[in-house]
Amino acid sequence: MQWGRDHPCSQARCWTDDEPYDGQAWEETHMYRALQVPGVEYVIAKVERIQWGQTHEGSIKHARWVAELALSHKEIVALYLNDFYDEIEEGRRTLDQWREIIAAAKEVNPDLAIIVPHYPHRGNVERAYDFDHDAVIFNLWHHGDISRVEEHLAQAERQHGDKPLLTGLYLNSGSGRGGGHWLTEEEFKGMLRLFVDHANAGKTAGVRIFCACQLEQRPEYVEWAKEVLKDLEVAGAG
Repeated sequence: MQWGRDHPCSQARCWTDDEPYDGQAWEETHMYRALQVPGVEYVIAKVERIQWGQTHEGSIKHARWVAELALSHKEIVALYLNDFYDEIEEGRRTLDQWREIIAAAKEVNPDLAIIVPHYPHRGNVERAYDFDHDAVIFNLWHHGDISRVEEHLAQAERQHGDKPLLTGLYLNSGSGRGGGHWLTEEEFKGMLRLFVDHANAGKTAGVRIFCACQLEQRPEYVEWAKEVLKDLEVAGAG
């Protein structure tokens, strides 16, 4: 199953990073601020990792809040469950807890898409993905996997053939929060062209570039992105 050209999750969008819900108004959110940026028409909200300030109870509350906001703010098109299987492997959440978070969001807003990650370097190929979700994003995070990107992407397309699959490009791969491997021009253009080709062929549903603040640090990436994305035949860059 693939999203069509007119699906909001396949169009220009921004991934947002709000603090755990604590009564903040819509106008105080990162979602709102992102939508004020020219060209950003839709946003994808996020349930953050436990280690970065969330609790399980807070995550449920946050998911309900985003789902309710999406009922009146149609620009909110999905909820991303950050580092889904990583959280399980690290003992921070259980699969049943993730299911509880998904159910909480869907109870409030059944139409809000749930997106989860696929990380080759974390062995997600071995995971069942047997829970309620609507789409998957393929994230090539570890710079050691760049040379095998075609192999990893083909495997992810086979594994998630019944779900829309978006591709993710990390500018600073393997970075964590302490710095990592900045993509060379050859790596950046090569992977982005691969992702564009697969989107144009209908194999994937869009392209994600992470993240905008790093584009400010490396403005050459903006020019390289323009050069490659001009060939994108579907509205799937975000």
